[in-house]
Amino acid sequence: MKHLCKELSEDCWELILNQLAIDDFNHLQSPSLVCKLFLSITDRLRLKLDASNRLFYSHNCEGLFRAFQRFANLQEIELRDPIFGDKADVNYPLRRIASSGLDLQSLCLRSLQKPPFPKTFMKLGSTMSNLKMLTCCWVKGFRNHHLVAIADALPWLEELDIRFSGYFWNRGLNSKPRRGAKHMVTDAGIEVMSLKLRGLRKIDIAGQVGCSDRSLIALSSNCELLHEIRCGLCEVTEHGICFVLRNSRNLISLDAGPYYTVQDDLFTFENSMIYATSLRSLVLEAKEDHDRLLYSISTSGIRLEKILIYDDSGLSFHGLSSFLCGCPSLTHLTLCSNNFLTDNYMRDLCRYLPNLVSIMFDQCSNITTATFFILAKECPMLSKIGLPNIKPQVEDDFNLELKRNYRIRSLDLTCSVYLNDEFIKKVGAVCPNLQTLHLTGLLRLTTEGIGEILRCCSRIKHLTVDRTRDMAIFLEQFKTRRIKIGHGYYNLEMFYD
Repeated sequence: MKHLCKELSEDCWELILNQLAIDDFNHLQSPSLVCKLFLSITDRLRLKLDASNRLFYSHNCEGLFRAFQRFANLQEIELRDPIFGDKADVNYPLRRIASSGLDLQSLCLRSLQKPPFPKTFMKLGSTMSNLKMLTCCWVKGFRNHHLVAIADALPWLEELDIRFSGYFWNRGLNSKPRRGAKHMVTDAGIEVMSLKLRGLRKIDIAGQVGCSDRSLIALSSNCELLHEIRCGLCEVTEHGICFVLRNSRNLISLDAGPYYTVQDDLFTFENSMIYATSLRSLVLEAKEDHDRLLYSISTSGIRLEKILIYDDSGLSFHGLSSFLCGCPSLTHLTLCSNNFLTDNYMRDLCRYLPNLVSIMFDQCSNITTATFFILAKECPMLSKIGLPNIKPQVEDDFNLELKRNYRIRSLDLTCSVYLNDEFIKKVGAVCPNLQTLHLTGLLRLTTEGIGEILRCCSRIKHLTVDRTRDMAIFLEQFKTRRIKIGHGYYNLEMFYD
């Protein structure tokens, strides 16, 4: 008796192909070439388009426009870094996007040589009524009138990102712009924008040194729904930050980076932190003031979940341990440029980290690989560890019992030049369920170590290693596992986000 072979239904194929799209929409490219059915399904599933540089050039834009017609369900488009100088005109593709009939929710303009014209934003606003998220980051020449044009054209915006856009200079706490206010975004522009975008929920003005406490006060006063503010490397003080803590009752995430302390001010962390009842994520660079800041958090009753502690000036072990003890809700911890921390200190601190999900050490010079094994053993909920530039432990300093941790999914060992195959093999034994592993810059690592950890950790999907001919040939044998091989560099922002 013959068995009839039934084809899978279109709904089943859509479920299968959708699994490919979860990791990366580009994974749909190959299936779309198989047959008309797969082409129809992948076109339906494709929600994001990341346009390459060449698509900006007017003679090549037709390829971009055909993509608009093919992927009718696009919700996100990103246009990046035109490399053709004055010939690259972002206004042309943006006007075509506006008239494409797409119903975008997110538009990202990144690293442009020139910002769009104000009338181009008005064109977008006339057709994109569901556009909620707009990014204009690292855009040269971005000024107040561009910001106001965005607010006029898209008054329904909920998320706006203009970080590091405007006139470029060397930024830092003590640096000053070399040109006048008309060449940058200033407090005046933020004040006007905040009055027009009343429904704003997220704002990123990092790197806008023309913005000060006035900007924070305007945003906090006029945009009552704000739940995320990023203003790192702006000219803000403790006064402005505390005004936000007191008045933005929906604030969940605040990244103010380095700030200036104001003497004899009525608004201080001690008398303001108690008002930030919704705050869950905090990044503040408290120069010579860490213990005071951390004490104000731990005694406020805030259920903080994420914090980045940069530098150890004004930070003591007692202050850090008291803070961690007072914040049992903490799930994400990032420690940067902290030189007093040692492996022994980390062993003591682990008792206060029962709910920790991810931890990152950056430029903590006295932390060694012993801390990795301590964390794996003592933090049962931990799934993500970042240890870039880590050093091997000193022999006989610790008699460490290797204990398997089945929760750890991601490990970053970027630029840890002294680590070797032996340590990587131990990682494989300790973390059998590892899925993401960054090993770029490990000069002593060989194909033997890579092969061993890939055999021990059968679930690895993302691997970052140095590009060499031997490594490329070796990794060919693992291509059936569909491991995404990267050759990138360590990125702190990506980890913390």
